[in-house]
Amino acid sequence: MQYDNGRKPVQRVISSFIVAVCVFGAPLVESQGSFGSSFGAPDLLAPEQAFIVSQPQADVIEIAIADGTYLYDERTIVQNDTGDILETTRSASEMYDDPLLGPTAIHKKRLRMTVSSAPNLMILTYQGCADIGFCYPPQQTELSFSR
Repeated sequence: MQYDNGRKPVQRVISSFIVAVCVFGAPLVESQGSFGSSFGAPDLLAPEQAFIVSQPQADVIEIAIADGTYLYDERTIVQNDTGDILETTRSASEMYDDPLLGPTAIHKKRLRMTVSSAPNLMILTYQGCADIGFCYPPQQTELSFSR
């Protein structure tokens, strides 16, 4: 059986190129952060830092919203343990022209909700975005308050 010896030099060049890209390209990618240079780690907060949930009273839920982030009003709901959506009164929202959703009510800085007929166990679901264009996945927090 005869081998094609003319292919070996080409294969060596291609293999060398791939190894060089892997060795020299990896530090460049790592230096730009997880999402590249425009979404580096210093600009993007973890969801639990961007949205800090507290329950100062049995029927009150407060969410502190970090600078550079906002919370969607319509994607913030409170449910009981059987999944029924509970009625809430909320602090004032502002309108935002969302590139995907159009005019949308959002909250910046702080959202305070008072829950009508609050049960001992509530499930808060919320979603927000960072001003740099990254939207967090929906978050869910279980809240309970002993009376």
